[in-house]
Amino acid sequence: MQQIYYSDVNSVGNPMLPNLQTHLLGNDEGAGFGWDDMTVYKFGVQWQSSPEWTWRLGYSVANQPIPDSEMPFNILAPGVIEQHLTAGFTKALGNNNELNIALMRAFSKSVEGPNTLEVPGQQTIELKMDQWEVSAGYAWKF
Repeated sequence: MQQIYYSDVNSVGNPMLPNLQTHLLGNDEGAGFGWDDMTVYKFGVQWQSSPEWTWRLGYSVANQPIPDSEMPFNILAPGVIEQHLTAGFTKALGNNNELNIALMRAFSKSVEGPNTLEVPGQQTIELKMDQWEVSAGYAWKF
């Protein structure tokens, strides 16, 4: 379990309005992304099937931190994904070398809200994010 306190970081936790009109970006009272604090739950397993092979599987779930009222500024940082699935393995290659492969899938999530920078009720903004990631690494030990 991980607790993230976005409210402790002004540039992330401050609301966009009225701060956008009263203070410069980057100031303590300046506009931020308005993100809510969140709790993330992570589960993972690792299994070594032999001295050469290690397998990993993980899952992460949380509620996305962006309130409907903060849609316009969050076009810059659409952190709306709530679920991640990861899998990977390590293959020992002998002579203290190993190959690591990992795959991450962040499942599609969208959030809608009003555009608070125009006449209310005239425009809705939808933020959507979907992600795949593959990584490979080679390691050697001295």
